[in-house]
Amino acid sequence: MKINTAFYPLYTQYLRQYYEISQKDLAKNTGISNSSLSKIEAGKQEMDDATFKKAISFFENLDPDFHFSFDLSLVDHADAFVFKCIQSLIFVTYPSSMYEIENFIDHSQYRDSFAFFHYLVVQNIYECIQEKDCMESTQYLIDSNFFVDPRYYALLYDINGASGSLKNDQMFMRQIQSFQKALGFCHGANCDGLRGLILYHLILIYKQYKCLGAFQYLEECEHSLEKAGAYRRLLYAKLNKGNFYIKLGLYPLAQEIYRNLEHSQSQIDEKEIISRICASSSWCSLLQGKYEEAIEKARKAERLGSRFPDIYITFAYGYYKLGDIQSARQSITRFRHSFSSDPRVNFINSFFTILERIMDDKNVPDYLIERLFKKLPDFRDVELEMVLYPLLSDYYCSLGSFQEAYRIQKRWNDYLQFANL
Repeated sequence: MKINTAFYPLYTQYLRQYYEISQKDLAKNTGISNSSLSKIEAGKQEMDDATFKKAISFFENLDPDFHFSFDLSLVDHADAFVFKCIQSLIFVTYPSSMYEIENFIDHSQYRDSFAFFHYLVVQNIYECIQEKDCMESTQYLIDSNFFVDPRYYALLYDINGASGSLKNDQMFMRQIQSFQKALGFCHGANCDGLRGLILYHLILIYKQYKCLGAFQYLEECEHSLEKAGAYRRLLYAKLNKGNFYIKLGLYPLAQEIYRNLEHSQSQIDEKEIISRICASSSWCSLLQGKYEEAIEKARKAERLGSRFPDIYITFAYGYYKLGDIQSARQSITRFRHSFSSDPRVNFINSFFTILERIMDDKNVPDYLIERLFKKLPDFRDVELEMVLYPLLSDYYCSLGSFQEAYRIQKRWNDYLQFANL
C-alpha cells in the first residue's frame, strides 16, 4: 500500500491548525524554513518522510494522548469500511450498522493514522444519518483533493448537497450544484446504487423548494435503484413520488402509489415503511377534505409504531374540521406528552397554539401568527401551509376581517405557485 503523496502536507496542516501552532513554530521544530513549510502546505513543494516524522514527533510531544500509527494496513481496512457504509446508505440498512459505525469512529487508531481522511468520510456518513449539517466538513474533504476514487467525491458531494437547511435561492442552487457534481463523478462508473441515492436526495431538495424540478429525475432514480437491487430504498423513492404528487395536487395518482406500496408490503414485513405510507396517505386524504379517512389512516400509522410528529396535525386539524373539538384537544395533549422538545416539534406546537385559541373562540395575537410565518421556510417538508392558510383565512372571515383574509389567501396562492415552479 503506497502512501498518497498528498497525505503528508494535508495532515500536517490539519494538526498544526488543530493545535493552533504557527507555521513559524512548526517549521522551527521540523528543521525546515518557514517558506518551505508554506510552500508544502500550498502544494508547491513535497514533504519528505523525515520531515513528516519530525512533525509527528513534535505533535506527540505536545499532546501525550496523541500517538500516530504508521500501519498502512489501516488504510485498506478503512477504505473497505467506507464502501460498506455507502452500501448501508444505499440499501437503507444503516439502522443495524450504527453500532459498527460508532465503534469505528470511537477508535482513534484510524483517526491518528494514514486512514485519517477515510475516518473523516465515515464521520460525515454518520452525521448525515443523524441529519446533522455536514456542509462545511464535506467541503473540507472535497477541497483537499485527497482521494483518487471518484466514488468518494460522488458521496461527498451528495452529503454536501443533502446538508444544510433550505432558506433561499442561493442555498438551493448551491445544493443542486453539489448534486450535479455528485452525478458527474458517478458518470462512467459502475455505481447505479450510488447514482440512485444521489437522485433520491436531489428529488427531496426539489420537492421542498421547487417541486416541478424533481419531475425529470423520478423515473431515473427508480431505475437506478432497481438496477442496483436496492429495493428498500426503491420503496422510499416510490413513497416520495407519491408525496411529490400530493404537492402538485395530483391526489388520485398519489393514492394509487400508496395503495400499490401497501400491497407490496405484504411480502416485506417492515412496519416503519408501512407506517410512513399510512402517514403520507392520511395527509393526502386530509388535503382532500376526507377527514374521517385521514384520521383512520393516521391511527393505523400510530398503531404500527410511527413516531412521526406530523401525523398529529392530521389528528388535531381533522377532528377540528369534523367539529369534534374535544378529540382535537386530546390529540394536541397526546402530542405534547409524546414528544420531547426539538425544532420540528416546537414548530408544530406553535400551530397547535393557534388552533387551540381558535377552538376556544379567543383572539389570535398577530405576533403568534407572524412568529409561525417566520418558521415556515425552515420546515418546508412539513407542508403546514396547506392547513394553516385555510385555517387562518376562515378565522379572519369569521371576524369580518376580510382584508386580512384576502392577505392570507394571497400568501396561500403565492405558496402554491412558488412550490410548484
